[in-house]
Amino acid sequence: MSDELAEEVNFRLAESSDGQAVLDLLKVLQGESDTFLVDSDLDDITGEEEAQQINFINHSRTNLMAVAEYGSELIGIVTVDNIQESVGEVGVAVLAGYQGYSIGTNLMELAIDWAKDFSSLDQLMLTVFSNNKPAIHVYDKVGFHVTNTLVEDGREAVKMVLTISDRSKKD
Repeated sequence: MSDELAEEVNFRLAESSDGQAVLDLLKVLQGESDTFLVDSDLDDITGEEEAQQINFINHSRTNLMAVAEYGSELIGIVTVDNIQESVGEVGVAVLAGYQGYSIGTNLMELAIDWAKDFSSLDQLMLTVFSNNKPAIHVYDKVGFHVTNTLVEDGREAVKMVLTISDRSKKD
């Protein structure tokens, strides 16, 4: 793979026509890594249902799904899920064969730009296993900071937060 890879990758919002491709990507990511946790059983979701979900997300100011595409293949994804009033939880993952090319960083920056320019969120947060040093480095680099340590699935994890706006203090 070439160093120009990152320049050839297209970063964009997921579209409803990506429904099945997103499901396929999530299944591969889930199989590749024990640091990537998905809330739902992917085998219970159809491509059509995922397409409807993407359509809903694209009309929301508190949820995001964006993808990294290389050629016609989806190779990475970032999501923001509204978990509390004005707080979005970020999830990002890149296929193993494409890691190390700043794709995860670019996806995180896309999510942050979306949060600042479009969303109604005040804060982004994420949870990452403490031993996932490459991911923690990326999150730190884009402005997240550790707020506390917790145990998730029997493993030590850290919660990281990025404040998008202080709108709540202006009200």
